[in-house]
Amino acid sequence: MSRVLRALVYNWPLKLLAILLATLLYTGLVVSQSNFDFDTAVPIRTLNEPDDAVLLNGGNLPPISRIRYYASGDVGTPPTPDSFRATVNLAGIDPRAGSTYRTVEVESVDPRFFVVDYEPRGINIQLDPLVSKTVPVNIKTGPIPPNLEVRPPVLTPQTVTVSGPESVVQLVVAAQADVLINANGLVIDRDVPLIPVDIIGNLRSPVRVEPASVHVLMAVFDDRGIKTLPVTAVVTGAAPAGYVVESITVVPSTISVEGDPEVLSSLVRADTEPISINAVTGLLETDAKLALPAGALPIGAETVHVTIQVRAQTGTRTFDAGVALTGRRPGFDYVLSIGIVQVIVGGPLADLERLDASQFTVAADVAELGPGTQQVAPAPNLQAGLRLLKVDPATITITITAQGSPPPSSPPSPLPSGG
Repeated sequence: MSRVLRALVYNWPLKLLAILLATLLYTGLVVSQSNFDFDTAVPIRTLNEPDDAVLLNGGNLPPISRIRYYASGDVGTPPTPDSFRATVNLAGIDPRAGSTYRTVEVESVDPRFFVVDYEPRGINIQLDPLVSKTVPVNIKTGPIPPNLEVRPPVLTPQTVTVSGPESVVQLVVAAQADVLINANGLVIDRDVPLIPVDIIGNLRSPVRVEPASVHVLMAVFDDRGIKTLPVTAVVTGAAPAGYVVESITVVPSTISVEGDPEVLSSLVRADTEPISINAVTGLLETDAKLALPAGALPIGAETVHVTIQVRAQTGTRTFDAGVALTGRRPGFDYVLSIGIVQVIVGGPLADLERLDASQFTVAADVAELGPGTQQVAPAPNLQAGLRLLKVDPATITITITAQGSPPPSSPPSPLPSGG
């Protein structure tokens, strides 16, 4: 027994190493027999892409071209590109630093497969700062039929904002609208998509245009006519209560219009776009656009100068007003011959309506008057814009006596004639 034990433990480190080596060789053999190559491209997805930068080349990263994997047990259905996920982390990359090498991570999303190796292990990343700028809107038309007359287009808006990678945006000089002129001479009045172009008219991408379209209004005539029309200012709304429109002046008062004869034949005047007079209480001056039907265009300026004068309505109002003494001195008594007078006030109706008849009074100033019988002209205290037209009676009699003194005797009545 001891001999057998000694034989087992004799030179045991070498024996243990031999066992481990045999195990590794067997494991390698088993693994090598279950290793496979997946040669279908797997796209690389980006993580943590910065908000102020974009990937050059439209974000088209090279794919993972080969994946070596081993399978666990009977795999059945082979893997597909969706069985693996490849990612590259863009966090911390300076958009202005040029090309930056980043490691690619590949993992299996299918528990049957285990990734052993893949190509490429890393890729070069180049970010471009995200910028924007304002560019003009241009229109490009195709060939114009020789029988047509085409007027310059009216574009709304005339400028737009383009944004995208700095290296691409800096080449964009305009946003272009492509318009085809119909041989039948139809008026162009529609929204047209915009494309960002460089100095030679080539499309630049990827670039975002905001807004993405422009409204194009372009007159096209195949039989042009001319007509002179009076201009009418179209006024909407109403002046505030107590105000009226006194005058409306349009300069120029007439304009010349060109267009198709069938359109011009029905026109008797040229209206402006609506002009609101709500809340206007004085002078309103504005340059108003002309509102002409499709197929008619003004020759020359597209606006007219409109002056609208709004004034307050005026009138009169009669009040029965109590007489209020001002400047009374202590130690004196004041007796009025009449306590109520009739007052007529004139001015804007809106201001007259704000007067409270129950609180309306006239003042009689007695501050400088001494004892005796005095004549005083009472007058109301009116706000600016109102006028005192009449007080009836114009003067009142005020008798002033020192307190404790007998009142003055009334003068004797005149005798009847012939008595």
